[in-house]
Amino acid sequence: MAFEFSLCRSIKAPKEFVFDWWTDLSPEDSKLVAPLKKREIISKTPNLILLRDEEEMYFRRMKFDVKVTLERPDRWISEYEGKDASARSEYTLREEPLENEIMTTTLSYHTKIEPRGFFTRLFSPVVKPFVKRVFASEMEIFIRKLEEDYHALT
Repeated sequence: MAFEFSLCRSIKAPKEFVFDWWTDLSPEDSKLVAPLKKREIISKTPNLILLRDEEEMYFRRMKFDVKVTLERPDRWISEYEGKDASARSEYTLREEPLENEIMTTTLSYHTKIEPRGFFTRLFSPVVKPFVKRVFASEMEIFIRKLEEDYHALT
């Protein structure tokens, strides 16, 4: 039983910076958010990143092979394959000028998660709100760090 959700957030940085920062994936990302325990970069080209993530959610460790397709300058797609679930997440950026000539980027995020296995499917309706809260919290942490990094440069 798949479930989907979307998030939309405003980021105080230009679109190009947001794209480059958010898609510059590295093992260090696991230090930013608690559910991500380990990230291993398998290969990286200008348009495709393959990695392996290890996460802990609902008191369970899960490993995912992740394929990130970059569609510069304003979109990327992450596809996750694991024993417990598969998912497809789309990120889209839209730049908007604000007052005082400050550029703001709107990040639109949509994901579809397909639980696998008897217990994962059984409990997916119960954990959907929890998963959405975790993802929203992670996104806030990433945005805060991104804005700090951008403002340190300006």
